[in-house]
Amino acid sequence: MLNLKENSKNVREYFVDIKSKIEDRISKDGFLSTSLKNELKERLFDIITSAPNELPDINLEFIYKFIPLYDSATYDLYVRGSKTVKERHAYHPAIQSIQSIFNYKEITGNRYYLAEILKRHTCTYCNRNYIKTIGSTKDKVCRAEYDHWFNKDRYPLLALSFFNLIPSCSSCNKLKSNKNFELDTHLQPYINDLNEKFKFSYRKKTFVDNNVTIADESSLPAKTKKMIETFKIKEIYNAHSDTELRDLLDLRYKYSENYIDILINKTFKNIMSREEIYRLVFGIEINEDDFHKRPFSKFKKDILSELEIIKPKSP
Repeated sequence: MLNLKENSKNVREYFVDIKSKIEDRISKDGFLSTSLKNELKERLFDIITSAPNELPDINLEFIYKFIPLYDSATYDLYVRGSKTVKERHAYHPAIQSIQSIFNYKEITGNRYYLAEILKRHTCTYCNRNYIKTIGSTKDKVCRAEYDHWFNKDRYPLLALSFFNLIPSCSSCNKLKSNKNFELDTHLQPYINDLNEKFKFSYRKKTFVDNNVTIADESSLPAKTKKMIETFKIKEIYNAHSDTELRDLLDLRYKYSENYIDILINKTFKNIMSREEIYRLVFGIEINEDDFHKRPFSKFKKDILSELEIIKPKSP
């Protein structure tokens, strides 16, 4: 999983872009009292822009206001219920009201806008597929998908919250689906914890047959293991072991250990930067903040580092 960096300017721009549309839905809602409508409008900035660790409490705060007799066990049964069960449930009118106000499906244009300000090129979860948005609100060609990290069924108030929308590919979005992620059980892309990162590795079986593995997997934190399992990271990357991994191993055996050093210090000295040379030779970004720009960047960087083709940058 790649991390996402908070950018307060992006958050403000996103809020300004959707604020009036949500306020209009609040005003037109037939379920809410006038006082609750006013409170929602007053707290809209918090709902849309608050940090990930603040979002669950905000959602629960307003669930209590929408459902005065709210009970967590009853709510859990409602969330897990079938469409028919939900429609007959006492909580349904209130939840319908929230879902109507914070309706993700009706802001298709804002998804283009969000993609434009985030400028993410590959999936946050797998770094395997491009998600770059092509086109605009009017000229729809191809767009990124957004996973709701706190799922919409359980956290309906957070359907449009900036830090709850994770740029992802279709495959990862389907794998995640409506699985219930919580901050104490799963990694959140906007919360960067160095202790919870993992590295790709490999196991050589034969000259042409190799497996992608996760380095020291058994000792990884539980959160990291769950993310690897949810998004089938090993399985997905092993599907590329006969191409992407094999190409990297071929490089190791076909070129001398100081091949890159020669390119950096002699061939392209004063012509290309270290980063540009790695991009030219391996088709990857080597700086972690730029991994998202090209598929497989993290995977290739980890494997090339293990093979000592890429060496730590000198101080």
